[in-house]
Amino acid sequence: MADEPRPGSGRPGDRTEAARHGDRLDALCDQLRLQADRPDGPARLVGWLARQLTADVTLTVRAPGTPVVPTRPAPGTAPPAPEASAPAGAAERLAPAAAAVGRLLNGAPLPPTPATPATPDPTVRLFPIGGRHPDAVLALRRKEPLTALDVRLITHTETVLARLLAARESAAERAVLHQVSASLRVAAFQLLMGGQITLARRAAAPLLPGVLVHERARVYLVDCTTTDRDVTARVLGGSLAGQALLVRCPANDTHLIVLAPLALDASLDEHGWCPTGLTLRGVVEPRPDHHLGGSTTVDIAHTADAYREAFHALTVARNLPHRHALYQAQTQLAQLVGQPATGWAERLLGPVLELPRNQRDEVIETTRLALAFSHAQTGKILDVHRNTVARRIERGVGLLGLDWGSFQDRALLDLALQLLTEATEATEATEVAEATGATGASGATDQRSAGRRVGLPAILSSEAARAWAQAFLAPLAEDRRPLLRTLAGWVAAGANARDTQTALGLHQQTVLDHLRTAERLLQRELTAGRSGAYELAWALWISGAAALPRQPLR
Repeated sequence: MADEPRPGSGRPGDRTEAARHGDRLDALCDQLRLQADRPDGPARLVGWLARQLTADVTLTVRAPGTPVVPTRPAPGTAPPAPEASAPAGAAERLAPAAAAVGRLLNGAPLPPTPATPATPDPTVRLFPIGGRHPDAVLALRRKEPLTALDVRLITHTETVLARLLAARESAAERAVLHQVSASLRVAAFQLLMGGQITLARRAAAPLLPGVLVHERARVYLVDCTTTDRDVTARVLGGSLAGQALLVRCPANDTHLIVLAPLALDASLDEHGWCPTGLTLRGVVEPRPDHHLGGSTTVDIAHTADAYREAFHALTVARNLPHRHALYQAQTQLAQLVGQPATGWAERLLGPVLELPRNQRDEVIETTRLALAFSHAQTGKILDVHRNTVARRIERGVGLLGLDWGSFQDRALLDLALQLLTEATEATEATEVAEATGATGASGATDQRSAGRRVGLPAILSSEAARAWAQAFLAPLAEDRRPLLRTLAGWVAAGANARDTQTALGLHQQTVLDHLRTAERLLQRELTAGRSGAYELAWALWISGAAALPRQPLR
């Protein structure tokens, strides 16, 4: 019968055909090995089968989410398009069989035998792949009848195709899971940066159970420079499993962020490195283009501060032969000027502090980050659009009567926000003291009330502030060039190198060289990370090396 496999030369007893069939099976095994890891493996196998049988072949795969129960396609629904076809033009020649292929994928009964026709064209055969509810259908068209050995080859090819499709689906699922995992890690870190600790722990719990349970942590930044950071991330993923939160930095494509929670009794080596930091050093040191910066140990609620510290340490690491550095905690101006300065900061920030809590926190955290990073970087860190960042900042500075475009006004904001952080920590300490029955809790409140009557010029002229400025600028004396003059001119020019060049009559490259040298000596990022520039400005203004453009009104 024309519909049955042709006997004769296709019988297993025929030695010539059997030998040829054996060769084709060997080749099919090779195809399984060659195509196993290729996304286009099924399509390449379809081309191989078409050449072996000198036939038109198409492969149609059921779309994800398509029901596997018998359903009637909606009127006007186009039949599914084949994923692969061979040789050229095979898809058009097998188009009349598309409706029958669609019925099989939608759960229609299977043909009695693999070679039973399922279409009006007797030269077309459909071979479902995947059992009772097929995941794919192989369609074949050939004028010459199929031999028994041809059908066997197709059946074996179905098995190989089923494995290739399953492997591809598994790889796709793994890729999706990897992407979801990476997104959750970024989300958890962004929540920590915004001070939302409880939500961050909830987001990280399914991926990193028990990792974010401690109240203290360090932040490390790994700069992979020219190396694909995914390569380093895979290495770190194995080394840090269950110990730390590893995040691909959303703001910098070469950075990896590692947040390492620390128990209160966590051990440090003689140089202050925690076990996670030592693991990171072991990965960075044999990679010449990698650099590592680490923060001090902070309360996990102050992750944003730790991130800025790690960023500063990374700047230092780039200038060291061993390419790694921990942030060297220095006494900050905000820690020295005391409660009177806190009163000034609260007076300056008053209109923002009076906002509803959620709005206040959004404006303050966004502004704090934008003082150190660009709007685009801040948006990526907080997972909001850069226009949202701009709107929050505009609202805040508008309420305060400041100009974001003014370097001095941004420096005022930076100092005021640091003082606010110090005041918050002092308040928390006072509450703990009161809860434990300690005395002296009311003194801070009295000093702060007094501070409301003290202006910033008087605060900056204090002995403590002058001593801080002198200590901050002292490392510049290690270089014989007039760095202090260049830096003073740079601050007076609003941290603009081109305007500094014009004002001082220096070549622009000279200005940039002086800035890079100052970054190394002061261990501060002055150009890319602007928070270091504000510290420098206050040191210069307090010391008298540079004059404040105008006196602050508050």
